[in-house]
Amino acid sequence: MTMKDVKTEKVFPAKIEAIPDILDFISAHAEAAELHPKKITYLLLVSDEVAANISQYAYEKPPGELLVQIESDQEKFMLDFVDDGVLFDPLSVEEPEINADIKDRNPGGLGIHVVRNFVDEMHYKRADNKNRLTLIMYKE
Repeated sequence: MTMKDVKTEKVFPAKIEAIPDILDFISAHAEAAELHPKKITYLLLVSDEVAANISQYAYEKPPGELLVQIESDQEKFMLDFVDDGVLFDPLSVEEPEINADIKDRNPGGLGIHVVRNFVDEMHYKRADNKNRLTLIMYKE
């Protein structure tokens, strides 16, 4: 079974209260693209984390804006989170020591760890004073 082509975008306020609407938007389009239900669950989990981080940390004077762009084709579902907040490359964050004793671990980093492990690809780019985080899920 191949996925359907979908291309859309929507701007949301970058605030915690907007996350349910962001997730509804992503879910509706992932379902329309016929992404596997398990992959939609993973995508919503990581999208919640990404949107929360942008809402909490991207803007020195919140709330800013969060542009969510979706594009899918026969083989993959691509989700872009675009903000014009402070520069932050989540790919530069070191992997947390998840097997270390909790008292020996540095705080933080688990959210990005979850994102890395639940999507097929993750890319970051800073251009035109904007952060662009791209998450990709493959059909299979």
